[in-house]
Amino acid sequence: MNILRSSLLKLISMSVLLLSISVFMQASAAGKGRPLTIGTLEYPPYHYMSTEGNVNGITISLVNHVFITMQQPVTIRIMPWSRILKSLKNGSLDGAFQVLYKEERTAYLDYSQEVLMQEVVTLFIRQGQKINYSGDLSSLANYRLGVRQDFSYGPVFDGLVTEGVLTRLTSKTKPRDLILLLERGGIDVLVGDLFSIPYQHRKISVEFALHSIERIQPDVQVTPSFMVFSKVRKLTKVRDQFDKILRKMKKEGRYQAYIDKWDRQKMENN
Repeated sequence: MNILRSSLLKLISMSVLLLSISVFMQASAAGKGRPLTIGTLEYPPYHYMSTEGNVNGITISLVNHVFITMQQPVTIRIMPWSRILKSLKNGSLDGAFQVLYKEERTAYLDYSQEVLMQEVVTLFIRQGQKINYSGDLSSLANYRLGVRQDFSYGPVFDGLVTEGVLTRLTSKTKPRDLILLLERGGIDVLVGDLFSIPYQHRKISVEFALHSIERIQPDVQVTPSFMVFSKVRKLTKVRDQFDKILRKMKKEGRYQAYIDKWDRQKMENN
């Protein structure tokens, strides 16, 4: 009887041990998952390759933070935009971020429901300069505007250019050239991204002294961008978890605090 009882206790102990190991392994697998490969394009200061060869940027820091909270390992790669879209279509890439919404892309992309980053096109002038602007873009018709070549600034701005209302345009391929034009008085207003222009202005200021610039409002356009996942990879659960954490960060104020902290500590040091 004692032998039977002892054998039964050993069997129960072994079963409990095996069950504990199984639960631990399942929890570990659920928490970490397989590593994901995420792509994005070169777009400083949102995402770029640092001089040390590391990926860096506002959005990269934010995305990494969310995935770390998820305990989901990821590899982020800087890639050409056309290659990113092709890789998402065939499933050789798990996801990408800071992607604008387009209806035709929903055939092969699972878009997040939460906005990852608002891309803001705004207006910059030399500090202290007087510009008569209260939101009506047509009121800028008599000013010299600096814009990116072949770049869209939204339907209102683009429409005024097409209609011949805004004609005093100087186009450059690089924001750096526009910043130098503004500094030298070659243009009155620089049309550009809210983060990108101040970031690049700071970098140029390391080379030589520049006048300060200031933003004038209202902004030209605000466009939401998203985290996306390839439908081929069937990652809707990962997407939903990503959204849940991002939503919580926004609700608690940590999302904006995270961006403000990056802006304050990183952008001023580049």
